[in-house]
Amino acid sequence: MRNLLSFIVLVVLLYGQPLLAMEVISVQDTTNKGTKASASFPKSKLGIDFIVLMKGEQREVEIRKFSTKFIFYSKHAESNMTQIDRRLVNAIYYRSGKKEVITPKAVDIPQNSEWEKIKITDNIKDINMALMIEIDIIEVTVEASTREQYVKPQTLENSAYIILRKKAAMLNGEVVLIRKKSHSRPYGEPPSLRIEATAYRKI
Repeated sequence: MRNLLSFIVLVVLLYGQPLLAMEVISVQDTTNKGTKASASFPKSKLGIDFIVLMKGEQREVEIRKFSTKFIFYSKHAESNMTQIDRRLVNAIYYRSGKKEVITPKAVDIPQNSEWEKIKITDNIKDINMALMIEIDIIEVTVEASTREQYVKPQTLENSAYIILRKKAAMLNGEVVLIRKKSHSRPYGEPPSLRIEATAYRKI
């Protein structure tokens, strides 16, 4: 009997401590996995700043730099940089959670009253990048509302150009570069024209 008890004690001393160590290691591994999972965040919220324009429009961007007159930014996950007049921006919400008010209230922006003289081109060579700056992106969509616009696509284009010039004038622009132009005529619906362009002015 005494020999049996001695044998049991010996087994506990030899094998009980390694089993306890294995149990501790197992708990530590589970804890590490839980830490990694809790550190993940939705990818859509990483690295995004928000610009809120004076007219209420919001843009998801990456802020690059500032000057006394302009804010330079790029679209999310893109490298091409765009600049916008600070007076057109109400506030910036940074990815860190910080908010910066750029223009606290509406201000009068000098407008080009001679909008009819604003040049529209689809040739980037017409833009002298050394002497002109990019102001902002302009988007226009026009839908046919008259019989003439149904029959002659050029009249629809002329209407879009008028809107482009007036929008550029509000930005004090001098030249509009057309980036993309797309005509659409779905069955049973009036034809439409969508133009994406960029406004420029001299430095």
